[in-house]
Amino acid sequence: MTPALKWMTRASLLAWESPQNVLGASLLALHFARRTVRRVSFERERVMVEIGSIGAVSLGLFVFFTNEDNRYVPVGPENRDHEFGHSLQSRWLGPLYLAVVGLPSEMRVVYAFVHRHVTGRRWGGYYDGFPENWADRLGGVDRSLRPKP
Repeated sequence: MTPALKWMTRASLLAWESPQNVLGASLLALHFARRTVRRVSFERERVMVEIGSIGAVSLGLFVFFTNEDNRYVPVGPENRDHEFGHSLQSRWLGPLYLAVVGLPSEMRVVYAFVHRHVTGRRWGGYYDGFPENWADRLGGVDRSLRPKP
């Protein structure tokens, strides 16, 4: 691919994912302000941001991940690949990503919080349904690295 074509392709993808990119850039600024950014790198054509807090999310060009487990959803070293899988969903769906993937994913998070408060246990089924299981497949997640519920 010529440099000009590569640049045009990247510019088109930035525009295609623009709603997510705006939110991702804003979230990156917020994480820097809160001093929760551990490391930033550019890999697989994405800005990979390791954070030291809960709230992993993929927003267009920006992939926020953590290896820290939490009380609501099992999270471990596989989280990086899981969130990368969401970034591929974003690339494919463009402006539809927030409605098709983001909203159902957030509803699963809400359910995980409610489940914890009602049962006293974290929800082990978070990754079993749409869109989380799809993100796992796309990201090539090794589920054996994920902590047990």
